[in-house]
Amino acid sequence: MKSYDELKAEMEAIQQQMVEAKKNERANALKEVKRLCKEFGFTAGMLKGALAKGRGEK
Repeated sequence: MKSYDELKAEMEAIQQQMVEAKKNERANALKEVKRLCKEFGFTAGMLKGALAKGRGEK
């Protein structure tokens, strides 16, 4: 049976892995958006404008 300290250390390691996974997920999503913008000829300004317009149409 694991001690309290071992379990605590394991939980902290798992939480850190979750933080890293979330960072990687966000970075990968951003890379995909950039790739798609380049593929379809969008600029960051065009994309930002389209997103802002979509938010205003509620």
